[in-house]
This record gives sequence, structure tokens and C-alpha cells, in this order.
Amino acid sequence: MPEPYLTERRHERISKALANRTRRITVLLEDIYDPLNGNAVLRTADGLGIQDIHVAENRHKFEVHSKVSGHASHWLTIHRYRENFQAVKDFRVKPEGIPQSTKKAYEGLKAAGYTILATSPRGKSDSLRALDITKKYAVALGSEHWGLSDWAMENADMLIALPMLGFTESYNISVTGAMMLHFLAERLRSETTDWQLLDAERETLWREWTIRKIYGKKKPSP
Repeated sequence: MPEPYLTERRHERISKALANRTRRITVLLEDIYDPLNGNAVLRTADGLGIQDIHVAENRHKFEVHSKVSGHASHWLTIHRYRENFQAVKDFRVKPEGIPQSTKKAYEGLKAAGYTILATSPRGKSDSLRALDITKKYAVALGSEHWGLSDWAMENADMLIALPMLGFTESYNISVTGAMMLHFLAERLRSETTDWQLLDAERETLWREWTIRKIYGKKKPSP
């Protein structure tokens, strides 16, 4: 039912966005230290109707920048994992051992039925075209210098190869994320019929989004 404080145009825009939202695809960002790259992924996810972003902070805190993300963070559901956080200033130091925040994120994603995809420029990997699009997928993206941690690669459900026809070995994370998410979102909408949010999920987001529109980023005090 239209709220009196929403213009007709705003009401239609929110309704359209909700109708195109999905939780069948999600993103996991692991130790992203450059806010430009990470926030570009947020912008892509929002543009493609992907609602949830998972952030594993093992060594680097993820900073949201509204100008870079196009204020996408206002409309996304961001889940943060910060287990045994140990800040590292030098991103060139290779991560070792089990990244506890990533482990926690993986456990939650797999329990929710997601198949975790990690990109791999080397070794045995699968093509995006070969994926069963009826499944739920989480696209894992790692730091700009090292990519995903060794543990994240070893414990992903599938390794995905993106086409590289030039001399560089890999794309940066914002490009990788855009390519994978666009391809999956297009297949999801064209090949399945049950990709949209549940009615209860839409109602919850409707309340959150309309409150943000009136009061800004924070909800009003009760």
C-alpha cells in the first residue's frame, strides 16, 4: 500500500527494485584493502539486483564509500565476519593458516545452501557456462594483491576460469566480479522462474528502504 510520505515515482522505483531483487546469487569479499575496488563490486551487485554482500575481514577492514558505490550500500544487506581480526598494514605480506573470518563466512554460506565459486587463472577449473543455474551461488573475491587466501581456494566448492586471451594473467576484482555476476544474473533470470525474493523478504526490505528514505542511513529512535 503506498505510504503518504513517498512520491508516486519513488514508490514505483522501490517496487521495481524489489521485484528484481534476488538472494540466489551473493558475493563474498575477502580482505579487500582498496575501497575503490570493493565498492565497485557493491555498485555492480545493486545494479544486477543482488541483495546480499558478505565481507570477511581477517586482516583488512572493509570501508564503505557511498560516492564510489553510488550509495549502493544503502540498499544492500551487508554481512560482516570479523573473527580473530589481526590488522596487517602491508598488503604484500602473504596470508597464512586458516582465515577465521573466511571460515565463518563459508560455514554460514554453505549452511544456507550456497555453492561457493572461486576464480582460478591456473590449474583445473570449470566454465561459468557449465554451472547448474538452479543452484544458489556465492562468488568469492579476494584481495587485490594475493587474490583469495589459499584456504579459501582449497575450500571453495568450485574453481571457475574466466577467459584470458591477452598477456595478463587475471582481471582485477571489480572486473572479475562484474563479469561473473552479470553472467550468472542473466542466466538466472532467463533460465529459472523462482529467483525472486519471498513475500516476507520483500516486506522487510520495503520497511527498511522506506525508513532510510525518510530518516537517512539510520533508523529513527523508538
